Amino acid sequence: MRLTILGSGTLVPNGGRNSAGYFLEAGGIRLMMDCGAGTLHALARYALPWEHMTHLFVSHFHVDHVAEMPSVLHALKWGATPKRVAPLAIIGPQGLDRVVNGFKQALGDSVFETGFPVALRIVDPGCTLDLAKHCILSVVKTPHTEESIAVRVQSGSSSVCYTGDTAFSEEAADFFGGCSLMISECSYKERKPGLAHLCIDDVARMATRARAERLVVTHRYFDANEADLKQALARNYSGQIFVGSDGMAFEL
Repeated sequence: MRLTILGSGTLVPNGGRNSAGYFLEAGGIRLMMDCGAGTLHALARYALPWEHMTHLFVSHFHVDHVAEMPSVLHALKWGATPKRVAPLAIIGPQGLDRVVNGFKQALGDSVFETGFPVALRIVDPGCTLDLAKHCILSVVKTPHTEESIAVRVQSGSSSVCYTGDTAFSEEAADFFGGCSLMISECSYKERKPGLAHLCIDDVARMATRARAERLVVTHRYFDANEADLKQALARNYSGQIFVGSDGMAFEL
């Protein structure tokens, strides 16, 4: 498995960090997880096999996680060489069909008239999908929006888990149990009452409960010295820590 960060940022414009997005390669699987602003062009910037994307996963429907879905489809329709015929599965929580219909209404049906099969796979918490032989995707509910979910992709003995956006969740941490790599939002230095996001201490507590081998923190609304942030996380988590940046890649 190989995981590349396409966007380690938030909805706030940042010259060095796109909005949320990740690209996971596992055998014949090419899975994009979230598609916030800037992530489509990041696929090319980091020389990733975007033309052979097999799946697009959406964690929830905030604009910094889903906005480039039409652009991804447009690129696969007109930019792939040779012309794409392979199917694409778009995986997401309840309401995915509503979001797709909203894009169609706003941009025209032609956005989804791609010339290759596009299948919507709506997944409920607890659902498991076989992406390929020995590659399984499963999801769990997160406390962020009505529909938001976190995802685990297991390929053989390796697993990548992605929180999406979430507040602290023992259920999600247990769902991540024993993962090889945990990608976690880390929105704030300290907990913000009334905002369903993670702070530094909560990220570390979740990673410890999950027994994650490696932790990558992304989606930060604050600037921090990398060494100081790692030190703060290490107070409650003893595994390997990475401060995520666009283009960072991990081999599992």
